[in-house]
Amino acid sequence: MHNDFNSRWGFSSFALLIGIAALVVLAAPGRLAAQERAQQIISFDVPNAGTGQYQGTLALGINLEGTITGEVTDSGYGTHGFVGTLKGGFTEFDAPGADPVVGCTCVYAINDFGVVAGNSIDTNSVSHVFVRTPDGKITVFDAPGAYIGPGSGTFINNANSINILGAVVGFYYDSNFTAHGFLRAADGKITTFDDPAAGKGAFQGTWPFGINDFGVIVGATTYPDGTSHGLLRTPNGRNPDFEFPSATYSNTARINDLGVIAGSYSQEYLDSVPYDFAGYQLTPDGKLKTFTPSGSGTTTAYPDDGTWTNAENIFGATTGYFYNDEAEAYAFLRDANGKIVVFGYPDQAVVPGSYTGSFAYAINASGVIAGFWYDSNFAIHGFIRLPN
Repeated sequence: MHNDFNSRWGFSSFALLIGIAALVVLAAPGRLAAQERAQQIISFDVPNAGTGQYQGTLALGINLEGTITGEVTDSGYGTHGFVGTLKGGFTEFDAPGADPVVGCTCVYAINDFGVVAGNSIDTNSVSHVFVRTPDGKITVFDAPGAYIGPGSGTFINNANSINILGAVVGFYYDSNFTAHGFLRAADGKITTFDDPAAGKGAFQGTWPFGINDFGVIVGATTYPDGTSHGLLRTPNGRNPDFEFPSATYSNTARINDLGVIAGSYSQEYLDSVPYDFAGYQLTPDGKLKTFTPSGSGTTTAYPDDGTWTNAENIFGATTGYFYNDEAEAYAFLRDANGKIVVFGYPDQAVVPGSYTGSFAYAINASGVIAGFWYDSNFAIHGFIRLPN
């Protein structure tokens, strides 16, 4: 890590100041009226959401305007995309070629202009990526070189996969199931890339997860020995990997317009605790802060316990969820000063070993969080959490 901010990220401080100023104007007091209210967690269901086990509404993205996107599973276990607001209502849609039952229209991301991105998974279980404009036009695409076979294809996977310019990042599998990165510009041009250090075996390779408004990409790189390290790709194509002391698995990376990277990491190969994850933030000057909310699990009884950081906003607030030692999920908010608030929907399921509960997946510049929760019957409902 070195301290030259401009050369590290590949953009000028003047451009950075312009970007920050624009976001501050957008997040002016009129738009932050929700912060003046007491904290609220509002549950909602998209029309046609099923009420059976593992049916319902998953809110996975939210923009500055408060437009929410995600997926809704109906009573026949068909999964469709949705976009809209609590006040104005929701529109459901299917991406061209998506099979709602065998596959899905799986929506993950929305930018501040209302452009939505996700995966269109077809009858053959092949994934394609789509973007949907606010007027409802949907474009489906595959990265060049993507293997068109069951369980393969082209993918995005989180709320930070699209930036304000409409650029989308993700990964695709080749015929050997090696992962490669792609960047699709707003004009439709697709660039593929690999971290030079990436392994070439099955489920090794380059895994881009997030992009900021300056085109800096972050994610993970799986090395030939199977360990996973942080991926950082600058607009000029540099790939300076990053990692943490003793970490052997880093994942779910996001980056904001100040260059702060957030995600999760694990020491699973070193401490014999399977998938024992913690959250982190990494600043451009190399300062690393790791964290786990109070109650985050450390037991070996359940895999995948620990803390998962899912999203970060321009001000450095992060959100996600953790599993406790009973494999019950709770959401958290970590503000820019490091204060962590744990929360869950009051009626969420509390069932040891179920991996259900409350999950936070996105946060906008106003601090509004979007996510979902499971009730005692394991039906799923969307929520937004308004800040104090």
